Amino acid sequence: MNIALFYYDGFSEFEIVLVGLLFRKLNLLAIAPENREYRSEEGQRFCVDQVLRDVDPDSLDLLVIPGGEPEPIVYNRELKSFVENLIAKQKKVAGICGGAAVLAGLGVLKGKQCTGLSSGKNPNLPCYQYFSESVFLDDHVVVDGNIITAQGQAYVEFAFELVRQMGLGGKEKQIQAGIKWFRNIR
Repeated sequence: MNIALFYYDGFSEFEIVLVGLLFRKLNLLAIAPENREYRSEEGQRFCVDQVLRDVDPDSLDLLVIPGGEPEPIVYNRELKSFVENLIAKQKKVAGICGGAAVLAGLGVLKGKQCTGLSSGKNPNLPCYQYFSESVFLDDHVVVDGNIITAQGQAYVEFAFELVRQMGLGGKEKQIQAGIKWFRNIR
């Protein structure tokens, strides 16, 4: 199974760290628009395995777009085409927080149920405009077909939903136990 994590300047690393941990035994691929170093919101540096134009969409099972500032990448035609291609091929595409805003800004959430942003519906945030043609729900995680979106505060639930969506979670009881452990709930 091939999982791609999409890097861009200022992406929120903490929102996908658990995804990386839970999928570490699979083929994790760091992809980005250009072959250069990227800095996360937290200030860490990240290297790219492959640039977007060289990634074969047929080889991926899941694309994960972390949060951050969507503005610079929602107008990236190459990313738009790539994501649309994945969705057409029924591949899983996931966005959390600003990553969901990226998906909305690219137009792929038009008419779809979704969520996103740091903690849900907030029409005062400039990037909320991207969701104008979506059915925005105030849930932590929303699945609509092969698209998974989440609020930034729900990074634990998001990671485990991806595990569930990829058929790797075992029994639901195990998934819920994992969520409780990472959330420190007894």
